[in-house]
Amino acid sequence: MQKMRIRVIDRRIVSLMTCGMFALAVAVGLATSASAAPKPGNSCSSSITACGCIMDKRGSTYTVMNDLNDGQGLTPNGNCLEISADHVLLDLMGNALIGSGSGTAIVIQKTAQFAVIQGTDPNEAAQAIVNSWNIGIEDDGNNATIELFRQIGGNQFNPHGNTTYGVVLNGVSNTTVDDFNASFNGQDGLLVVGGGSHRFMNFDTTNNGADGVALNASNGNTLFNCTTTGNGGQGVLMISADSNQVFTGAINGNQKNGILLGCGKSAGASCGSHGSNFNRVSDSGANGNQAAGIVIDKGSSANAITSLKAQGNGGSFDAIDSNSRCDDDTWFNNTFGTVSQSCIH
Repeated sequence: MQKMRIRVIDRRIVSLMTCGMFALAVAVGLATSASAAPKPGNSCSSSITACGCIMDKRGSTYTVMNDLNDGQGLTPNGNCLEISADHVLLDLMGNALIGSGSGTAIVIQKTAQFAVIQGTDPNEAAQAIVNSWNIGIEDDGNNATIELFRQIGGNQFNPHGNTTYGVVLNGVSNTTVDDFNASFNGQDGLLVVGGGSHRFMNFDTTNNGADGVALNASNGNTLFNCTTTGNGGQGVLMISADSNQVFTGAINGNQKNGILLGCGKSAGASCGSHGSNFNRVSDSGANGNQAAGIVIDKGSSANAITSLKAQGNGGSFDAIDSNSRCDDDTWFNNTFGTVSQSCIH
């Protein structure tokens, strides 16, 4: 199941598609994964001391009592821990979940609504670490809360995170991910495919192999107080993603653009008929990226860029709008070194 999803969203496939084909492929992939029933496994006790169990009691609280690793056993789906029931609370108590490059540390299954995963709580000094899995945390269930993780990936002292993604939200809605660091992962720090109406707050996604944050056909999300720097791709990438908001972000020093709003052309795919529309970027910085600070692709419209500072970027311009006369995009009260059109100000 894990491998099927990752094949659908792999950029090698996206690069061969139009945006319409991309959206269809995402929908097919999500439907396929949702229809595959999770394999039954051992039920977790309320005190978890080893990987390899499933939290299947509605409304129950589960506590991780010690560091966990994949050598202790895995679920039948190849993961450390899974949640299958509604209203489950999982408290990691600041402990670490360490893998060896495959599987997922924590999966919220589609059947699990309103799950809460805490790396710690305000009374605990440590915050949890999730590292060396294929994916750190994957949410397939609506209305989840994921919060208080020191690392979902690596850090500057251990720059080897999870093999692909730090956090994946897979076709779900109304998830809150707060106070986390998803860095040094092989691909994206935070990947959101489909769904939307999520809140991502107080987080860092730095030094990931691909994008810091990637929103693929996901709408109505808010990114607040974020630092996404030094990533191998874009800082924040939106492909066919509408009505998203980015506030108070430091989106600097990425190897491609700081922020890209589009249908994928600048990210390596062919443009289709649906761009990224009605998005808002405000009170943020996009400086020192190797390409532009911010790019709005042709075909993306009605976006508002306000109070953004973008200077010292390595491309031809700090700010680019590829639409003739900026179409219906609004640029207001920004500070740019160089711009591609006079309608950008």
